[in-house]
Amino acid sequence: MVPLVRAAQRAGHEVVITTGPDLAPQASGLGVATAAAGPTAAESYASLPDNVMISRMPASEQSQFAAKYLFGTAGAVRARDLTLLWSTLRPDLVVHDPFELGAAAVAVKAGTPHVTHGYGPMLAENDDMIAVIGSALADTFGVDPAQSVFAAPYLDICPTVMRTRDRMSWRDVRSLRPSAGESADGSVAEAIAALPHPQTVYFTLGTVMNQTPQVFRAVLDAADQLAVNIVMSTGPGFDPAAIGPLSVSAISYAYVPQADVLPHCSAVVSHAGAGTMLGALCYGLPQLCLPQSTDQPLNAASLVATGAAVALQPDETTTATVAAALHAVVHDPAFREAAARLRHAIEAMPHADRVLADLTA
Repeated sequence: MVPLVRAAQRAGHEVVITTGPDLAPQASGLGVATAAAGPTAAESYASLPDNVMISRMPASEQSQFAAKYLFGTAGAVRARDLTLLWSTLRPDLVVHDPFELGAAAVAVKAGTPHVTHGYGPMLAENDDMIAVIGSALADTFGVDPAQSVFAAPYLDICPTVMRTRDRMSWRDVRSLRPSAGESADGSVAEAIAALPHPQTVYFTLGTVMNQTPQVFRAVLDAADQLAVNIVMSTGPGFDPAAIGPLSVSAISYAYVPQADVLPHCSAVVSHAGAGTMLGALCYGLPQLCLPQSTDQPLNAASLVATGAAVALQPDETTTATVAAALHAVVHDPAFREAAARLRHAIEAMPHADRVLADLTA
């Protein structure tokens, strides 16, 4: 959502970000007024019945369970917190993600215009999740915003070619150019320049499904076999010592702005989280997707269908399979050409300034 935030700042609007208390410091770091609302991620997971781990449930049950007990419950808490904020802030427009319906419920109750900001491919599975979240909010907050959400604008940050469905539940879909994020101090470029091999690959498993040291190890060993550099982001709550030693051609960070890494890379290996996947496409980079859970397999499938990626499922991920797939992604020009087509499609999408101007006209 940062491009839209920056567009609002450039247009002279007052911007307030509301998010969980654990993410409020990061949001505040953008130089934007921030208000904490709702539970932390840890509190949300702790509230699940019997402390269930969603990633260990059958895939067919994960979405509905998460919708009701994770997004629905947290949304109701957030809606109650935001009700207090509304009384003083009185926003003119609310922008929320597809599953953050607490803000949408308060907006509906207050008569405030709201729009949904997509975060990745628009998946058919999302419709049922939104219906379940809306029902949970009706039970706990007294407002079901689902129908209002589907009637309001949806900002789609994926190129049209990546859409996996023909019919949209949203009746007003508007394209919005995605972003790879914002740069930091440029120190990563100096570290990459000191690596020994001509080609560099960015590797991450994101910030949630990153507790798999065997996957990190398989990719590192495969890169060593191929004589490619690796810039690795392990994410929070992960002990890098669990991976073992790194070769001289690998750098590890707990977090690194991908906008500082991607310009220096030939390819990306990731969990197929939407932010990483679309950020890489902003630079026309082919990808090896190693989806772990949640929406990642569906994201990977939408990218593989374009010809810009190869995907390996968790039970297929070994050093040998990663080496073969990564060699293809790095050296087969067909993958680079497909990724370049997606980059061109992204560059043709409307910039956030234009989209915001239409929303506030």
